[in-house]
Amino acid sequence: MPIKLVVCDMDNTLYPWIDFIVPAVEAMVDSVCLTTGFPRIKVVQSLKAVYAKYESNEYPYARQESSLYAEFPEFKSFDKLVIQPARAAFAEARRKYLRPFRTVVDTLTELKRRNILVVALTDAPRNPAEYRARKMELDGLLTALYTLPGFQFPASPEGEKLIAPDILYRDERGDYRAACPVIELPREHEKPNGAGLREVLRAYGVRPAEAVMVGDSLRKDIAVAKEVGAVDCWAEYGTYASVEYRERLDIISANAITQRHAASVFEGDRQKAEARPTHTFSNFSQVLDVVDAGR
Repeated sequence: MPIKLVVCDMDNTLYPWIDFIVPAVEAMVDSVCLTTGFPRIKVVQSLKAVYAKYESNEYPYARQESSLYAEFPEFKSFDKLVIQPARAAFAEARRKYLRPFRTVVDTLTELKRRNILVVALTDAPRNPAEYRARKMELDGLLTALYTLPGFQFPASPEGEKLIAPDILYRDERGDYRAACPVIELPREHEKPNGAGLREVLRAYGVRPAEAVMVGDSLRKDIAVAKEVGAVDCWAEYGTYASVEYRERLDIISANAITQRHAASVFEGDRQKAEARPTHTFSNFSQVLDVVDAGR
């Protein structure tokens, strides 16, 4: 049966999430320590509490929602002296380390040339997922991007928006929007719930056997593909992370966050034996072999 649709996870499938999130958050922490004079452990634990609440290390308003902000009298000076340098430090590290896996761009380009639909289905919130797709210029190669609900702008108890005016302006102007359609799924659609994949299939009128699902997590991506009846392809190449980076990630990231963005970190031989992936990839370009075979 010909393949009409490729559905792919994003984190550790299209790019290595751990490789950029660790240095980016560490750079931001260093900046906050420098501008506030607070000890590193205080900054890390304060920010980590907010990240755990939102289950994302990329919640962009963590500084003003953290306990650190409670020690400053008003937002404007905190924004200029603390938030903006920290935001710049995070952005610079992300710019330096956020890169797609080697064969991703060429493969997505070839799939688009063949008129194969390619949809990214991620458990990341809309804001960071859309940003990453746009910055790596993957949004022009994707048919659509399906995410979990995005973050809302934080506000004080009095209703004051705790956000810099330039960010509000750029958001209203649409500067953060991706080139492809971005669809927010309900929070309960997070994998391993198969509802998200079923929604993608329904939206494009594709039968499960005509779709390929590529992802690094056996428990989430492969299990969902098997449950729904799509062709499952395990991105084993996305499961490799150095011991050093995993230890550094443990310091800055709550387990719930790692489970969402890098679930394969917690998976081992037992999951592989239970999941029994139909296809195992050493690089993303192997999806073309599956498409060619039609199964």
